[in-house]
Amino acid sequence: MNLMQGTISDRQRISPRKLAPVVFLAALALAEALWLRVHPLVFSGTEPVFWTTLVLLGISWIYGSSGRSLALSEMSFYAALWIVTALIGAILTYLFASLNLPLLDARFTRLDQALGFNWRAFYDFVQQHPLLRALLTLAYYSGLLQVFFSIIYLSHSGRSDRNEELWWASSIALMLTALLSGLLPAGGTLFFHSIGLENAVHLPHFMALRDESLREFAFGDLKGIVTFPSYHTSIALLLIHAYRQLGLFRGVLALNVLMLISTPINGGHYLVDMLGSGVVTVISIYLTRRIQYLLQQ
Repeated sequence: MNLMQGTISDRQRISPRKLAPVVFLAALALAEALWLRVHPLVFSGTEPVFWTTLVLLGISWIYGSSGRSLALSEMSFYAALWIVTALIGAILTYLFASLNLPLLDARFTRLDQALGFNWRAFYDFVQQHPLLRALLTLAYYSGLLQVFFSIIYLSHSGRSDRNEELWWASSIALMLTALLSGLLPAGGTLFFHSIGLENAVHLPHFMALRDESLREFAFGDLKGIVTFPSYHTSIALLLIHAYRQLGLFRGVLALNVLMLISTPINGGHYLVDMLGSGVVTVISIYLTRRIQYLLQQ
């Protein structure tokens, strides 16, 4: 009986590897709350995120502590982390956008030209090939589905290390992206070239934040307002990295190469956005490895 009670007690203890992400997100949420006291923006409709997170964490604890399904426990835990990270990260990008620093679109365009990349020619080429455009669009919007598929697949494959790695690296990349997007803001290629503006869904919120014409935002209406660096690029690279040496690697590689190709068009990004994101991704992977090493001690 004592041995059984000891085993259950061990399962009920929260490991540092599970506690660290919660502390990380709590610290970010506290920092955002303090910022919002000074620069009052209102983000409504976040209650479903709170309750969904509690339910998922409850499922994770019940199935993990009882030993009934470690895979379900893992899946629920990382689903909760990703949902909270999406909320905190989205709000952070809005807060940094409100800094209203000078737009750098003209400079980014000149840098693209210096690198030999003609965004307008690439855009026109894709528009002239409807099948290619449709394929790239599907790839571009597959990121969220890929993340949640990965949570399920990695949990049931016994690769908790890859789930942990993907979440930490993506979260760090998101925070760095939010910071850089505020310090080096841009409206994007669609904005700069005044083309396809119906697809530039981020512009109303982005411009409203800059001129303070809108102060309240519903969580369900939040947009991806980041131009530099491209978070889509980071997600594509990190998904490829997470599946290295796994059975689905080739399929994930092909899909995310298409996502990378689609990013300048569907995301309205400059090439320098993607290059900047490459640097962010490398830093995020390095920091993640350091964190994982420390948590194993």
